[in-house]
Amino acid sequence: LMHTINLINKKLSLNILTHDPIEISSELASKLDLLTEHILSDQNKHQLAVNLKLISSKEMIKLNRDFRSKELDTNVLSFPVGKDIQRISGELGDIAMSFSYIQSESQSLNRDLEDHMMHLLAHGILHLLGFDHTEDQDANIMETQEIEYLKFFKIANPYLI
Repeated sequence: LMHTINLINKKLSLNILTHDPIEISSELASKLDLLTEHILSDQNKHQLAVNLKLISSKEMIKLNRDFRSKELDTNVLSFPVGKDIQRISGELGDIAMSFSYIQSESQSLNRDLEDHMMHLLAHGILHLLGFDHTEDQDANIMETQEIEYLKFFKIANPYLI
């Protein structure tokens, strides 16, 4: 069964899709939407939306295998859409998050689950916007952006914790 979390009747910057038994609070959904709105606005992409799908480890392993040839679970993957699709759909792309992976990762890192999800969403959106962290210099730029966006929501620098 697929759930779409909808917040009141405003145009959302973030469409959240989940499967049973994955559920998040409407408060977290609202914070994730505000973060998305903040980043898209800051990057002058406020007219676009992002799709976030919270998935099982099994689904994430399949996505990671199909798109990155890696047979393992991971926290977040981003799938940007091409410019033509972006223009037609009004969407920047899709982000998949492995919910159980993120839950255990946040526990092992001793981080608040919601703060960790906010960080990973910011990370995923920056990937959709073309940022990457392959080279050290690019990683520094990307991490600096993430830290700034999280600071806006009073979330500590995840790279220092």
